[in-house]
Amino acid sequence: MTTTFVTRCVRLFALLCALWIGGSAGPAFGQATETPHGKVTTTAQEEYVPIDQLPENEKLPAAPFLVGAYAVAWVAILGYLLMLWRRLGRVEAELRDARRTAGGR
Repeated sequence: MTTTFVTRCVRLFALLCALWIGGSAGPAFGQATETPHGKVTTTAQEEYVPIDQLPENEKLPAAPFLVGAYAVAWVAILGYLLMLWRRLGRVEAELRDARRTAGGR
């Protein structure tokens, strides 16, 4: 595994994360939305509204973010373990070659 391959993988992962996060964003900051009562509000609202009084399209469920965070963490951990596994394989191969060169001691 060369440095360029690792760099390309990291860049691809960052791009996919940015696309995923950007695609799951709700209404843009300051964008006007209409409530079920006909009142037009902006997403940057000036007053406090309890979550049970918000319309469904303005509620922010935590489950998708939690699943996304765990997915990113597991992908990072598995990628790191894969990288270590490949590096260890290369070190073991070099050690075998060194033992063969040294006369099999």
